[in-house]
Amino acid sequence: MLECLVNGEISKFIHTSNRGLNYADGVFETLVVQNARPLRWQAHMDRLGLGCERLGLVMPPQALLLREVQTISTGLGDTVVKIVLTRDGHGRGYTPPSDGSCTRIISAHPYPEGTNDIAREGVTAQICELRLALQPALGGIKHLNRLDQVLAAAEIRDSSAVEGILLDPEDHVISAIAANIFLVSDERLLTPRLDRCGVRGVMRDHILAAFAPRCEQRRIHADMLWEADEVFICNTVRGVVPLIAINDHAYDIGPITRELQAWLLSE
Repeated sequence: MLECLVNGEISKFIHTSNRGLNYADGVFETLVVQNARPLRWQAHMDRLGLGCERLGLVMPPQALLLREVQTISTGLGDTVVKIVLTRDGHGRGYTPPSDGSCTRIISAHPYPEGTNDIAREGVTAQICELRLALQPALGGIKHLNRLDQVLAAAEIRDSSAVEGILLDPEDHVISAIAANIFLVSDERLLTPRLDRCGVRGVMRDHILAAFAPRCEQRRIHADMLWEADEVFICNTVRGVVPLIAINDHAYDIGPITRELQAWLLSE
């Protein structure tokens, strides 16, 4: 069973001078592969391309990435595959090389157990003390610097909460630690604008496109969480997951959340 390809070769090693390792200089995608077929492939490639454009990287051809994703996942059934692109370059110093060439790292990981149970029963969350910094130049893209998420995950590690809710310095809701967030209010779907920080998730965009007349992207202050009828989080791997509590505030798993879950299952 293959586990990792580096520039198309079976390997688990990268050079110690790799700029992704040293500076988090790169982007990544996490996608679900079923029987060697990556789900929502073009949406992932579009976001990867946007990240490469923002960082000045040359994106590898989609056909090459697809071939390597299929190679790494062959015979594995449902699999989570991660695509990492790190900027090439050696030596010290922040200044990036001008050619924008990349190292490709493609890895396969087991599909998480209990996903259906989580979707059915929901999870609890708490608002993290950590605040996401505002940086419009990186807003929306899935760059490699995930230290905010690492610290937030450590913050809730010993709590009873399963998820953390991340705010910006102005107490606007941005996301969960590894998922986007939606509030349901009077049957409308509200989700944070992600132009200043956060990641524009593929599942989030999929919902926005499918339910456009009922959706609104806006600044969401933390106080609005307590006024919502329903709250759910979403990402590529777990789909739509209801929140049954944030801090000490409980929520019912409502009809809109169940509607979206049923819609995903019917695709």
